[in-house]
Amino acid sequence: MVSLMDRYVVSILLQQIKEDLLLSDTQLGLLVGPAFVVVHILSQLPLARLADRTVRPRLIAAATLLWSLCTIAAGFAKNFPQLFITRMGVGITEAACSPTLASLISDYFSESKRGKALAMMSVGGTAGIGAGMILGGEVGAAYGWRVAMIVAGIPGILLALLVLLTVKEPRQAPVVKVAKGPSTWSVVRSLFRSNAYVWLVVGASASLLVGLGRGAWEPVFLIRVYGLEQAETGLIYFLTSPLPSMVGAFFGGVLLDRLLPKDRRWYLWLPGLAMLLGLPGILAFLLAPASWMIGDTGLPVGLLFSVIGSTIAGAAGPGMIAAGQALASADVRATSHAVWTMVANLVGMGLGPLIAGGLSDALVIDYGADSIRYALTILSIGAIPAAIVMIWGARHISAHGD
Repeated sequence: MVSLMDRYVVSILLQQIKEDLLLSDTQLGLLVGPAFVVVHILSQLPLARLADRTVRPRLIAAATLLWSLCTIAAGFAKNFPQLFITRMGVGITEAACSPTLASLISDYFSESKRGKALAMMSVGGTAGIGAGMILGGEVGAAYGWRVAMIVAGIPGILLALLVLLTVKEPRQAPVVKVAKGPSTWSVVRSLFRSNAYVWLVVGASASLLVGLGRGAWEPVFLIRVYGLEQAETGLIYFLTSPLPSMVGAFFGGVLLDRLLPKDRRWYLWLPGLAMLLGLPGILAFLLAPASWMIGDTGLPVGLLFSVIGSTIAGAAGPGMIAAGQALASADVRATSHAVWTMVANLVGMGLGPLIAGGLSDALVIDYGADSIRYALTILSIGAIPAAIVMIWGARHISAHGD
């Protein structure tokens, strides 16, 4: 939760940052995309290998402290290069979080209960996005974007201490000398010998290209197209996108646990179907005229479509996370999670926000403020090939694990 809060709080502050530092939409896309993702990708694999060989709660605590300090430092940035560097710092340190957590949770729960347990990673992450939007929107509107960044970084400092004191390492012999065991690249090669794992990587990459690209720009979309004020945008965005996604992720994990005993191909079937079934609601949200209201409530119809689409699409996350764990042996689970998320994040965070920003800049002459509407619509259609890849790749998973 804290990881995603610190990662995405900047999204609700983009308009303020743009006006304060006089940046273009393309620069904003670089800020929420490549500034984070390049170093994140480069750091994730070595940190995941460390997680497979060391005391994982200590690693999580140290990383949490460091990315929180980098988030605070962003509040003191005076120009684009300085802000770019602080986001790089967040990217490096957050690289230790997700693989280590997935590995820990997989050791705490058996495969029959792992879907719901791993779904809590999606729930926590989505809650963090929402918390970042609400906190950033309220504090940013009242005190400016710099204070909002500082406030967002403070909880992680306290959480790091809490993790260090309370989270236990379940492995009996958690520390393994780095010299022992297979090399990192031999582990990576062994993972990619699995056709199912390859399709997971491709499908997740396409999925995150769409989801992360759209998510980074939806607050700006609400401000420009719906005319919302920044203070209210964070709350409305949370209630109509992250919160429904969180609900969908939880029930997606519950559903996955019920479907897997019947057929293990649901590891990839469920994410694919969730992407397809959620797309109509998301497209309706993006394309519905802002003047269409729900009766006399004063609420735009598009927001209702966002709730529906986000809830359904949110069910995709647990299957992808659980598949990455099921397709790897216990001693390389952190590495497995790191590898597929590395590639997916490289595509999703590195290109998604940048593509959306670039499309918006290209369309602004013809469509004005609506350029972001059509940019996100074009990007969202990518959910179709992403879903096809997931469903197609499931054929490489044995139905009953034999």
